This record gives sequence, C-alpha cells and structure tokens, in this order.
Amino acid sequence: MPLNRLAIDASRALTHPRTGTEWYSLEIIRALASLHSRPALRLYIRSDQDRSELPEGVQVRAVGMPRLWTHVGLSVATRRDQPDALFIPSHVIPAIHPRVSVVTVHDIGYKVEQHAHTRRSRVMLDMTTRWSVRVASRVIAVSEQTKRDLVHHYGVRPDKVHTVHSGVNRERFHPLPPADVTAHLSRYDISQPYILFMSTIQPRKNLVRLVEAFEQLDDPTLQLVIAGKPGWLSAPIEARVAGSPRVSTIRRVGYVDDASAAALYAGAACFALPSLYEGFGMGILEAMASGTPVVTSNLSSMSEVAADAAVLVDPFNVASIRQGLEQALDPLTRERLVRAGYRRAAAMSWDHCARSTLRVLWEAYDAP
Repeated sequence: MPLNRLAIDASRALTHPRTGTEWYSLEIIRALASLHSRPALRLYIRSDQDRSELPEGVQVRAVGMPRLWTHVGLSVATRRDQPDALFIPSHVIPAIHPRVSVVTVHDIGYKVEQHAHTRRSRVMLDMTTRWSVRVASRVIAVSEQTKRDLVHHYGVRPDKVHTVHSGVNRERFHPLPPADVTAHLSRYDISQPYILFMSTIQPRKNLVRLVEAFEQLDDPTLQLVIAGKPGWLSAPIEARVAGSPRVSTIRRVGYVDDASAAALYAGAACFALPSLYEGFGMGILEAMASGTPVVTSNLSSMSEVAADAAVLVDPFNVASIRQGLEQALDPLTRERLVRAGYRRAAAMSWDHCARSTLRVLWEAYDAP
C-alpha cells in the first residue's frame, strides 16, 4: 500500500523566537506541502499556537496538554488518527508512535562540546536523542558530520541514518538595495563597513576568539555586529564583549526580526561563524544567498556546508581567524567569494531537501 497519510510534529515550526532548528521545521513543512506528489499531510501543533504561518491546503490539528504535550498529547492524537507515518523535524519521537517514524537530528554538540552546555541540558538532550534514534525507523542527519557523530556516540547503524542537507530560502535571503539595508542599520546604530556574527550566544559559537581577532584588525572604521539571543552560559561571553578595548565599535543588537536579519546579512562586509561545532550552520548559506562573503571554521559540518565558497579558519587560533577576516575583506577575494557563495546557495534548496526527505519516508514505509 502507498504512503497516503503523513503526520508531522509542527510544534517547533511555530515556536518563537526561532533559531536554526525552528526555521528548519517551518521551511521543510512548507517545502513538503508544495510538492505535487506527496501524501496528505496532517500537522500537529499546540493548542495555543498561531497557525497562520503554516501552508494552506493541509490539515492542522491542535493538541491540548500544556504539559507532556509530546509523550501524552501527541501520542494520543496520532494513535487516534492512525497515520501511515510520522515525521519529527526538530523534536523527540513520542512514547506511542506509528510503526514508521522518522526523526531529523540537527546536531549532538552537547556530546562533542560538553563544556559549552549546562549539565541539565546535556542530560535532557542525551536522553531524548538516545530515545529517538533507537525507536525511529530512519534518522535524517542534516550533515555528514552529524551522521558520523550519531554512529560514533550512539551506535546507530550507518544504513539507518540518511544525510539530507538543509536548504536556504532565497526569497528571504538575497541582495537588497542599499536604501533598504540602511533603513534597518539605522535602527541599531550600525554603520558600514561591519563584520556580522549572527547566532545564539553560547560557548561553542566561539565568539570570544572572534572578538579577539576583531580587536587585532587595523581598520578603526570597521564595526563588529553581534546579533542573536543569549543562550547557555552566555554571561561570561557578554562580559568579555562589554569589556573589549574596542567596545565603541561593537554593536550588540540581540535577537533581530526576519526583515532586519536579511538586511544585516545583505549589508555586511563579511559574515563570520568561527564555531567550534555546528550540526549544519544555516547562517553560512543565508549569508551566501545574501551576497556576503563567509568566514567559518575548517572543522565539523561548516567546511562541508561551505565547500569551496568560504574562507576556512582554525577556530582555536585567533591569528587564523584574524587572517580569515582580512582575506574576506580584501576586495578581490571578496568578489570571488560572493560569486562562489551564490553558486553554493543556489545548490542548496528547500525543494531538494523536501524531495530527499520524502524519499527517506517512502523507503521507511516500504521496508519490511
């Protein structure tokens, strides 16, 4: 029998403020809904969530249970509705689930960079990931790095894990007219040129070394713009930023809305993400699609996502980060990186991600 009814946990897609995993949930749901040859979709959300951002033409079921929503509420709802398969884009598989249940794992940074997470978060993330990869029919990893980590740390069979790269929304991220960029920059007292860092503030993002590298650059007109909400163990990082000898040229703007994020990318002299670990690194593609050169780490998934379209640096070496920034700011190098970045971003679409994801679901459903 064909796969006719697909249930999807859409609760993370409607969680605000969104970071990478929440954006992935929303984008993959929209892309799946836009496919012509697909099963009927039923999206499960929390009863207090606004469904207006979800695609039209799909069923949406609001599930109560403010507590134990996943393991009780979603379990009961899917048991009652009897879908052919369940897809979890960015959460945990419920205790009671269909025979065919597929989960996407975005990273296991809590294993690789343990010092960058609180003990409580490490325990919770380990428990939920261990459960999900054990009971899932198939596991989707957003990068080969995440697949290797799952095999190494959880003993998942390699043939059970399928790598499906995330995409980039080129309607949201693209070059903008200078006037549009300036209108947003003025809201945050930002002047060009500037280096952009945009991510959650937490130790594995390596922001302290980026600040140290920025302090060594010669251009006194250059600003460092730090966008993103505070995350785990962010207080010492924020204190280091505030204590920088170049604090007058550093702009800490916090979490920014969608329009401002697109403008910050488009107006930046370069985007820097020298993380110690990423499961994917969505900001790399967002910057590339915006016409902005990228400086990122030569390890984890970042070199995989960036390919040959970014300056790769040793994230443990401040001098390497500084040299990478200098390269990206050089006019000739910048021009080459912008062209390469456009090509790389064009190759990573949500349509391709959705088709590959649906193939994994079909294979799981057809398996004995």
